[in-house]
Amino acid sequence: QQQQQQQVELPPSSTKLSDLPLATDQALLNGHSGDHHPSGRTFGRFPMGAGSSTGGGNSWTHWGEEDTEGGPSLWSERGPMALLVLLYMMQGIPMGLTLGAMPFMLQSRLSFSQIGIFSLAAYPYSMKLLWSPIVDSCYSLRLGRRKSWIVPVQFISALLLYGCAEWVEELYNSANVVALTTLFFIFVLLAATQDIAVDGWALTLLSPRNVGYASTCQTIGTSTGFFTSFTVFLALQDPNFCNRHIRSMGLAQSLFGMDPHSSVGLVTLKGYLQFWGIFFAIATLGIWMLKPEKEALTKEELENAAKRGSSSGGMECSPLWGEIKDAYFALWQVVKLRAVWWFAALLLTYRLGVLVAESAFSLKLIDKGVPKETLAALVLFQFPTELLTAILAGRWAANYSPYRPFIVGYGLRLVVAAVSILAARDFPSKAALDDESWSSGGHTSYGALFFIISFATPFVSTLCFTAIGSFSNMISDPGMGGAYLTLLNTIANMGIILPKAPLYYLVDVLTVTHCTPPPDVSASGAALVQGLACPKKPFELGGKNACTQAGGTCAIQTDGFYTVCWASLALGIILGALYIKYLPRLMSLPISMWRAGGNGSLKGGQVDGKSDV
Repeated sequence: QQQQQQQVELPPSSTKLSDLPLATDQALLNGHSGDHHPSGRTFGRFPMGAGSSTGGGNSWTHWGEEDTEGGPSLWSERGPMALLVLLYMMQGIPMGLTLGAMPFMLQSRLSFSQIGIFSLAAYPYSMKLLWSPIVDSCYSLRLGRRKSWIVPVQFISALLLYGCAEWVEELYNSANVVALTTLFFIFVLLAATQDIAVDGWALTLLSPRNVGYASTCQTIGTSTGFFTSFTVFLALQDPNFCNRHIRSMGLAQSLFGMDPHSSVGLVTLKGYLQFWGIFFAIATLGIWMLKPEKEALTKEELENAAKRGSSSGGMECSPLWGEIKDAYFALWQVVKLRAVWWFAALLLTYRLGVLVAESAFSLKLIDKGVPKETLAALVLFQFPTELLTAILAGRWAANYSPYRPFIVGYGLRLVVAAVSILAARDFPSKAALDDESWSSGGHTSYGALFFIISFATPFVSTLCFTAIGSFSNMISDPGMGGAYLTLLNTIANMGIILPKAPLYYLVDVLTVTHCTPPPDVSASGAALVQGLACPKKPFELGGKNACTQAGGTCAIQTDGFYTVCWASLALGIILGALYIKYLPRLMSLPISMWRAGGNGSLKGGQVDGKSDV
């Protein structure tokens, strides 16, 4: 941080944010599965010093632009880039399972409130800011600053993936949501800790000329890992998909003797976890033995390490716990800024109007009979949509202001959410995409609407996400390294994770079912049957339960999904009106109001001459 502060001359404190160019950062493209890659990337603007080719100290450039002093070519650093892709892919494997495959698989076994409980497993990615200063400061000089964390964390991950694979499958079969949540919480905790170290290593693994491509490596790696654990895994573990597309091939039958009528998929949950456990162990061993870390330490850090004897290879914390406390203190000073409080209110609330509609839309379609692998396969096509939308939003924000793409995306997001709610309500039950009724044209209109929603949702969500990310890059203090931006991303991720479980719980609470007695039963018998309990999951209504055993018929009287969705949408409209009124003022504040040590703290009492933002 001291080195960075020496190189950076900040714009004048009176400079307004609208006068600065925006950084369009590819690290912001990871809003996977709707807004959500919960990683909190730290790549952003790259400040150029007074001696740069761009001129004075107030000049800013984007990472990855070629400097006049030259440097290694991109092709010459293909090895480090491949290593970054590998490391980020290994992070995407547990995240794809936690955020993608497992909720889809558990949907047929758990209620909405129980799926909401499982979503708590993703919390570590939103809370990693709490221990990131420790990961940045504690290391072994012999092993390397970043490898000191990457190597042991990945070995532990490999051990858990392989050793707990059979137990995970047993927990899944028994639908033990508490134990599954705890175990996947640990998986995500390890991945989040590795993410901190990999982000730091990326800044020194590539040359300054090519360091901007670290975010590209991160995008490719995490997307590949997520896609593998989500779409590929769901497809290969589904017997129908394997029989239709793999086992039915003549080559597969002649060479491997595959049965095109098998009742199991090619891959099981246990086998998938064990495969990646072995892969993690081999890859980590190779990184440990074959890739030395060339960490540029300051003279002061080397002297402190020598005084503490860390050259012996022991784990040391540099530069001392006192400076780690200083890092936490600096973050606390940022938290106290009035402008940050208002921006945090936006980050925590702007998804409330569409959160259930977006995240549970696919789950409602599964209830209607759409195959899981069909929904998962859309991720392959949604990713280019997210990529192109992020580029569009970044250029839009750079040419005008983050406010415009955000508010347009927010309004369209409410519209798409409303269409999604109506589509989920009217979608025909048991109408899977590959049914004969579908292929014959019986559900063409529903299929077209389904695909439109599937592409419109990532478009509008990425539009908002990239606009917010551009503004976050713009206000982040480069003197604090990536900590400021990580703080904002942590708050933004909390806006997804914190309300999700309570909202899903409300869906179950507000769902009302009733038991209809058979027509030939007496009045007294009808009254008795009507009082019997019915399950709340649509696919369980016709199964074995107290009502059906008495000859009655279960039906959903009120579906809490639609109640919560419409109420959330109404709240979103109210919030949108507030955003239109207050966001332009917030985004036009002078940059000093976003700096700890400026005049923007809560104690100041005023923001930009006004008593309120």
